[in-house]
Amino acid sequence: MRIHGRSTFLAAGVLCAAGFIIWPGCASPPLPASRTPVSSLKPADFSFGKSAHPSRDDIVTKVGKPDEYFADLRVACYKLNQIKRRRLVLLFGVLPIAAPKDHDNLEVAMIQFDDHDRAQRIEIRIIYSYPGDPSGMRYAARQWMTKPEAP
Repeated sequence: MRIHGRSTFLAAGVLCAAGFIIWPGCASPPLPASRTPVSSLKPADFSFGKSAHPSRDDIVTKVGKPDEYFADLRVACYKLNQIKRRRLVLLFGVLPIAAPKDHDNLEVAMIQFDDHDRAQRIEIRIIYSYPGDPSGMRYAARQWMTKPEAP
């Protein structure tokens, strides 16, 4: 009788350990983001079709003056949308218990220029924005510059 109790206890322990590994305690999937326009520009405004490498003057003529231009990096940034997200916290992956806000983000069009002021690459990025921190966009532009071009 005593051996049967030990094996039951051992089986329950193994089952409990496997349950802790397999079954998540909490899950937090993101909810759909809300986008608030910061300017009248849209991501579609930055597709240049036939002119794959437009000049800086062509871009300024089409979409206007950039919000930020970093001459040392040769990158122009245009603010598009402010993005706010929430995450749904689920207990045991099923029961909703909270919906905290994520950090505010900013959707930005970044344009990298070559030595002849021709656009090398244009990309729409979502960056972390901290209110009142002007170096945030510079940091995001510098990080973007270090990443290789997407194929």
